[in-house]
Amino acid sequence: MSGTGGPRVQRLSQPDAEIRARSLGLPRGRPVIAVFGTASEVGTELAARLLPLLRALVQGAGADRAVLVTSGADAGVVHLLGIATQACDTRWPGIVGVAPSSRVSTGEAPPTATEVALEPHHDLVVLVPGSEWGEESSALFRVVDAVSGRKKPTTALLVGGGDLARVAVVRHLAADRPLVVVAGSGELADEIASGEIAPGDDLAVLVRSGRVSVVHVDEGPDRVLFVLRDLLGRGPRPPSRPLVAPLAVWPRLRHRAAEPAPVLEPGFVVDYPLLSDAVHEANRLVVPALHESEANADREQNRYRLLVVLALTGCFATTAFAALQTWLRDAAWPGVLVAAAGASAAVLTVVARRRESLDAHLAARTRADRLRSLYFAHLAAPPPATEFDREDRERDLEGAVALRQHEVVGP
Repeated sequence: MSGTGGPRVQRLSQPDAEIRARSLGLPRGRPVIAVFGTASEVGTELAARLLPLLRALVQGAGADRAVLVTSGADAGVVHLLGIATQACDTRWPGIVGVAPSSRVSTGEAPPTATEVALEPHHDLVVLVPGSEWGEESSALFRVVDAVSGRKKPTTALLVGGGDLARVAVVRHLAADRPLVVVAGSGELADEIASGEIAPGDDLAVLVRSGRVSVVHVDEGPDRVLFVLRDLLGRGPRPPSRPLVAPLAVWPRLRHRAAEPAPVLEPGFVVDYPLLSDAVHEANRLVVPALHESEANADREQNRYRLLVVLALTGCFATTAFAALQTWLRDAAWPGVLVAAAGASAAVLTVVARRRESLDAHLAARTRADRLRSLYFAHLAAPPPATEFDREDRERDLEGAVALRQHEVVGP
């Protein structure tokens, strides 16, 4: 990473010049996340909400060896991305910018009134001959193809965005590539999330193609990162089907909680924009408690199964050692093994029959089911008429979640 020394700069001889990863020093064969968004200054309040999201993006991309592709200009969302990168103490991803040569300053001289400085935390900025923003769009997508090699997955993140971001989004979706929209970030992102795009607009058709996922900024960075990694093929994969059916329920000595699955697909709010606010509220307030209850239920279920399997194993060992004792009549040690195995089997059987783990599993599963029911009840409720009603409904939902989390569930 170039850090404060500024990015390395490569210039194309002409706008439609062939882009080769090796000649430009680009990384090759990597997943790519293109970042589209607002180029103007982001307000302080919105920037504070976006920074944790962008920090998670940088950390996740670094862990997955993905490459971020941006406009390269130290402005708007890309400026916030640079701040997020500087704040990360883990491995940084590769960050590549693509910009028109006449609209950015390479640091050799102070920026003029029509120029923007390059964001200093990029590895590389490819400068395309051009005097207006938008003329670099074609080269940007050729850079994406060069880095991904057309074989690695490619997605894009939209944060806010104006007319230039709209052009990039249309081109990205037209190539049948997935897009993650951060609702609550303003401008184009909120237009897509709320379904306010005119029906005759090409973008409206592409948004309905099923390749758009919407995540609200208030749902937190983990949610955005989960969706991005899932689109890049780095998210949780379904467990492989066992050759023998009983192996699917075989307990593990060290239980590991499964990756939480979304209650609704992220693209749901694109098809039902009137439910978007309710979905975001439910995802923010209900889903964390739901996932916690499901994880507790799985852990207790695994514990109960493990006790049953150990008890059965002890019974089998007792039988085997008893047969050995019959065969070795003159030896005393098989009798010791019979006694030890029998005692162990008895203790495990008693513990398993006490049903504490089973009861805890059933209680946690019941809480999870009630929280899931609360999630959909919140979606089915009439929308609030005023902002006061919305805040009142959120408080009621928080209280209902806390009640279901800590309520006593009978056997």
